[in-house]
Amino acid sequence: MAPIFRPEFNHFQTITATQAWSLFLSACKHDRLLGSNPMTGKYYTVGLLSAAIACVLEIIVSLPV
Repeated sequence: MAPIFRPEFNHFQTITATQAWSLFLSACKHDRLLGSNPMTGKYYTVGLLSAAIACVLEIIVSLPV
């Protein structure tokens, strides 16, 4: 297993959302776990944000009046 902060990765370059999710889901082991398609990371971000918004709305709606 190659280290994640290899020379070509660690030049303070901007990473994509897909790379960020790959790092998060693999506990910082692989930056290409989810592939290289930038839309994959955006789908994960939108999904997580949607779930959080749905939870907040459910709490607000279920409050007793």
